[in-house]
Amino acid sequence: MNATPSRLPATTAQFSIWVAQQAVPDSPAYLTAETIELLGAVDRAALSDTVVEVLNNCHSLHMRFVHEEGRLWQLPQPPACPPLALHDFRREPDPAAAAQAWIDRELSRTLDPSRDVLYRSALLQLGDQHHLWYLQAHHVTLDGYAYGLVCQTIAERYSARVRQSELPPLPDWSMARVVQAEQDYRAKGLFERDKQFWLQQLRDVPAPATIAEAAEFPEQVIRSETRLQRDQVAMLQEAARACGQDWGNWVLAAIGLWLGRQSGQQALTFALPAMNRLGTPALGVPCMAMNIVPLSLRIDPAGSMASHAQQIAGEMRRIRPHLYYRYGWMRMDLGLMEAQKHLFDQAVNLMPFDRKAAFAGLDSRIRPITAGPVKDLNVTLAVLDAEWRLCVEANPHAYSSDRLEQLHGDLLDWLQRLARHAPEAPLQALWQ
Repeated sequence: MNATPSRLPATTAQFSIWVAQQAVPDSPAYLTAETIELLGAVDRAALSDTVVEVLNNCHSLHMRFVHEEGRLWQLPQPPACPPLALHDFRREPDPAAAAQAWIDRELSRTLDPSRDVLYRSALLQLGDQHHLWYLQAHHVTLDGYAYGLVCQTIAERYSARVRQSELPPLPDWSMARVVQAEQDYRAKGLFERDKQFWLQQLRDVPAPATIAEAAEFPEQVIRSETRLQRDQVAMLQEAARACGQDWGNWVLAAIGLWLGRQSGQQALTFALPAMNRLGTPALGVPCMAMNIVPLSLRIDPAGSMASHAQQIAGEMRRIRPHLYYRYGWMRMDLGLMEAQKHLFDQAVNLMPFDRKAAFAGLDSRIRPITAGPVKDLNVTLAVLDAEWRLCVEANPHAYSSDRLEQLHGDLLDWLQRLARHAPEAPLQALWQ
């Protein structure tokens, strides 16, 4: 077995989150969390044993971060996940509300990546056969994809335990492989290639959409979510086919057009989160690896939905080979870091791959709680537990709950009207 190194360079993804946390050292905004709802007779001992061994195997969770010698380092710590703590809310008047209040308290505590344990796990009991397994982690350790890897591994090993079958081997989740991949990216000249691409791509980049006045950094996020019916999803997918595009390009164009309507702008840039793992060890290692890149749309109300979807498809083809180049590098290249300026205020996140963690003998549902701060407004269209969900998240300093609900309803109505609109027809009739 290879010895654990005494320290590793932080990846650029980790560095980006660390820098963001340093800017707001007393804020808990960079905590992330999910629960898995478990309905049925939970084997608590099996679940506790499984959680302990899987979280202890997740190297990224057991780090401390220190800035020395002009760079950020991550220092591996001895894995020491405690047995799964049980919090029983069955005697509360409203067990679900009590559990949520407990979660809110946990997410209000600031963590220091230089000295604190950066994760927490617990089992919350709401009924005799109703539990929530809770996992919280600082964003410097895990992103959304990483949560999926951890949860799936726990579900598989728990299921093997309760079935008394052979446990699957624990995967190699070493952070050293992820660090080496980033060093190889630079050594092979791909860094310089992508830098030149983005310098050219961003020469005349449009401004971000302005929907609300700029607001201070939020410690919390407000959200509004709709579960789309099957006929609604089918209508959007058929509209994409009618435009000759996959529905990811269609949806990106549709939401970009909606941002244009809300801002009154006919050229804008928004953020596109990128998994940033394909072809790298991070595809199988839970860690913070997600990137976020700028995507621009130039709107012609006399144009058609087909033409705007085609424009987005062209942009996606151009940027797809260069998604590994990090947004922080782009900001430094353009001199935006020192000026504390950004290329976008809103993000549009498409997550078309279902996440489901199947626990033997139990009905389970993944429930994301928070994925970190929202600068202005984020729109996510994701499939979870075989259901498509449209979620709009907002900075509460910029948007009231009523305004958020109005925007969410307007976006849903816009998508439906756009789906019914002839693909080659001008958009002017909808633009009013």
